[in-house]
Amino acid sequence: MHTGYFGASKKYPAGLRLVSIARFCRFWQGDTYLDLAPPPELLRIDNPETYAALYRERVLDRLDPQEVYADLGDSAVLLCYEKWADVRQGKSFCHRRLAAQWLEENIAGLAVNEIEL
Repeated sequence: MHTGYFGASKKYPAGLRLVSIARFCRFWQGDTYLDLAPPPELLRIDNPETYAALYRERVLDRLDPQEVYADLGDSAVLLCYEKWADVRQGKSFCHRRLAAQWLEENIAGLAVNEIEL
């Protein structure tokens, strides 16, 4: 399993299952997994710590990580909007990495890495 962002998704290797975990993406025609999408009210929060706490409380804590992993599969790439370079440099934050960390914490041996091109 991996994470990535919409803007780079056309460059990802063939054979991966690209899955949007964003609530709103008007141009996306592929798979979606809205159980991991943040509720609309979280999208207005610009404090990373507050956002992370509320995302965990309102989304992740209500899900079974084993079930989510089984639904998505090992070849899934969890997609949202933020560019990886911006996330890495602290210019933005994203819920795909929060979901990845949650899965890693709850599924022994699982590593969910960002696809870097």
